Amino acid sequence: MTRREWKIRATARLAGTEAPAVVAAVLLCHVLGIDKVELVAHSEEKVPQKAEAELEALLERRLSGEPLAYLLGSREFYGRDFFVDSSTLIPRPETEHLIDEALEFFRNRSDVRFLDLGTGSGCLAVTLAAERRSWRGMAVDLSPEALNVARRNAGKYGVSEAVTFLHADFTKALPLEPCSFDLVISNPPYISEEEYAGLDPGVRNFEPRSALVPGPEGLEHPRAVEAAARALLKEGGLFLMEHGYLQGEACRALCPDAYWMDMRTGRDLAGKDRYLFAVRRSGV
Repeated sequence: MTRREWKIRATARLAGTEAPAVVAAVLLCHVLGIDKVELVAHSEEKVPQKAEAELEALLERRLSGEPLAYLLGSREFYGRDFFVDSSTLIPRPETEHLIDEALEFFRNRSDVRFLDLGTGSGCLAVTLAAERRSWRGMAVDLSPEALNVARRNAGKYGVSEAVTFLHADFTKALPLEPCSFDLVISNPPYISEEEYAGLDPGVRNFEPRSALVPGPEGLEHPRAVEAAARALLKEGGLFLMEHGYLQGEACRALCPDAYWMDMRTGRDLAGKDRYLFAVRRSGV
């Protein structure tokens, strides 16, 4: 079977799924180790039998609803490809706003120490360290498997010495010195049980539930993240936390005025409430 024939056949089988022709082409390029230009220029070349078997397996997984990122083993975030697998949440473009805010807030600082709570694939911690090579940080996660993926990503982008990985539960007291970080950043689980039931099957059936749902109301982990940030941030330090698009007011309410200032809710490109921005007050 030629490349063109396989793509036509796969596109037909993927009918009814998202962007079937694009997915078919992406799978071909991934398995054959070629780019889209070569795929078009040499569309009549035969697909090796071994590659055809691998493509068939990937196609079946996609037809079952498995996200493309897991089939490819990677997802782009802030201009870099990050390793992902079923132990990690797939990075979303909305989360990039946290990076933008952190880089802007500390634009004149070269000695920032950051803490990433619930690091998953490590996309936040690794991106911060890769964007600002003098910054140093710690990334915390309860999943050993996710931490292994995050370490791979740190190694891929040469920031293994800049980011320390800690296997711990951030909903409990962490073995860290109080008031020792300039930045606490987090994309914690924040989806309620009710919302989870209505999620796209590709998310609900394949992405790790523990990275999505913290408990019945969805605010259990955001509440714990705020408490950790309050304890671990230096005076004037920045707290950034992603949340659900209906949770802006609720997450602001988690932050007592006595401890936080300059508090606001940031919006994503769709204009939806997406993250909390707050600065740790001095003297408390």
